[in-house]
Amino acid sequence: MRYKEQELQRLQDALYETLGEVDRICRKHDIRYFVTGGTAIGAYFWQKMLPWDDDIDVGMMRSDYERFAKVAQQELGDRFFLQSPDTEPHTPFYFMKVRMNGSRFSESTFKHIDMHQGIFVDIFPFDKVPRQKWLERLQHKVVFFLNGLFIAKEIWQWKHCGRCDIPEPRKRGWLACFFTRLLISLLGKRVIYKMMYGVQTFFNGRNLNEVKNIITRSEHLPIADIEQTQTVTLGPLQVCAPRDLLLYLNNHYGAVRKDIPDEMKVSHRPEELVLPEHL
Repeated sequence: MRYKEQELQRLQDALYETLGEVDRICRKHDIRYFVTGGTAIGAYFWQKMLPWDDDIDVGMMRSDYERFAKVAQQELGDRFFLQSPDTEPHTPFYFMKVRMNGSRFSESTFKHIDMHQGIFVDIFPFDKVPRQKWLERLQHKVVFFLNGLFIAKEIWQWKHCGRCDIPEPRKRGWLACFFTRLLISLLGKRVIYKMMYGVQTFFNGRNLNEVKNIITRSEHLPIADIEQTQTVTLGPLQVCAPRDLLLYLNNHYGAVRKDIPDEMKVSHRPEELVLPEHL
């Protein structure tokens, strides 16, 4: 399903408003953040969100991420909601989302979960990674596996060993599904989250020079590039980005370019979209 032009513009206006609130809180409390993912591509090539995009991604070093979690809910007030495993018991996301109250963005995968379903900005923690590539890959694989368990506590995504909760089951063999079902029956959701946190932050106390969104394979960048960010334009906003934004994009995506092929222009088009009345 594709958006109507005016519909997408209003959605992006809501996302800019939400990111503007994140930016305000970060500047007030001296919390470092930086745009990531497709949002960073849009800032670099377009100075706005990608013309087809419907989400905004933000990264923070772990110390800043935890500081934001402490102050954000009080700062956000009645207009927004900070969704995290600490504030939303049924969230399937290990990371934070700032959700806009009075809106709805229900993706087919998560629409049946009893949680806040408003328009959102994603906020991901970045943690230190080891210099040894094999150890970095191992860290990623363990976190990726634990994240699958965390999600499975709320929705079952496969056709084996249970009723699938999503329209199209994801590929996973029977044995892997059985092992997943066994583990989630033995481990509580909070225990899984703490295990994931422990693996993500395992190297943070060491003298290392790079951080990464551990759940991804390649989204890493030098700590120096986020200790001293640059200001970039993103639509109506002036936001923070890694100092060497092109280096980050090439690390994450390979040879990034502006003329993205049509088949790669992917959005999250929800089954139900309710925009706030003021937009």
